[in-house]
Amino acid sequence: MQVAVDFCQPFTLDHSNIRGRFARLGPSVQTIVGQHNYPALANDLLAEIVALAVLLSSALKYEGLFTLQTSSDGPISMMVVDVDSDGNIRACLRVDEDRLNAMIAAEDGGEDALRGKVHKLMGHGHIAFTVDQGDDHERYQGIVSLEGETLSECAESYFKQSEQLETAFKMEVHRGETDREWWVGGMFVQRLPGSASGDALTPEEDAEWQDNWNRAKILMASATATELVDISLSAHDLIWRLFHDEEPRVFDQDHLQFKCRCSRHKIEGALASYPLEDLLDMREAHTGEVGVTCQFCNTHYGFNEADLRTLKADNAAEDAAGSNA
Repeated sequence: MQVAVDFCQPFTLDHSNIRGRFARLGPSVQTIVGQHNYPALANDLLAEIVALAVLLSSALKYEGLFTLQTSSDGPISMMVVDVDSDGNIRACLRVDEDRLNAMIAAEDGGEDALRGKVHKLMGHGHIAFTVDQGDDHERYQGIVSLEGETLSECAESYFKQSEQLETAFKMEVHRGETDREWWVGGMFVQRLPGSASGDALTPEEDAEWQDNWNRAKILMASATATELVDISLSAHDLIWRLFHDEEPRVFDQDHLQFKCRCSRHKIEGALASYPLEDLLDMREAHTGEVGVTCQFCNTHYGFNEADLRTLKADNAAEDAAGSNA
């Protein structure tokens, strides 16, 4: 039987009013890693935040775009992941490799001691959760400080502070020898407010639910690194292995893939806002073109003088047609 990869599996522990998600990503992360020449430590964090974004977005009902973005003052100063409602993922980061290499050289234990350490690799800053469903809906954004040893701890802090929901994560990034061997597995459980029926809890019920929550966290934490990334172990089998006494219920999987939203047409729209003289001045001396490279997929778009003149002429014609309508 072929086991699915690049998926997110929703599940619930109904008797405990706990919901969860399990995601395992391979080809999508491998594509993202392979399109860039980031250092391995940066790829570790990028793979983790991709899985984190997938888990968080799958817990929301939205039609549009979910974005998870960090901004900080460390060597890895920015990471951004988009997950749209069709399951398309893209991601990139910004890294100062000189600062990162100096940090590795100064660290007792070197690179291994820094792996996944948010407070050192990323420094002080914040992580933002954004849902954009288009012009007809209000844009939602939540922001929390990067306070935690790992990205998972930062996300747990967000839910505790902003949503008043007890949430726990378990993440594992498998770093391969080549771009084609990177895998990431992630799971989270979340205690929903009230009882399974939605009624307020009595003190006795609350104590029981707290015991259920503590047990669910312990069971999730017992998942091994191998289990989280082993593609021969299905999501159903892993969830049953961990939570069989809790009578888990699984739902349809969300399937995911890497897909960038960049296009020549979108870049033309951005360039059209500049005067022609400015566009001509922006041409690179060695190519004679205005070059634009997508930071997500590294696709390069070139516009020579003829392209730029045609672009501005077409834009002027569209403006004239609009004013005459």
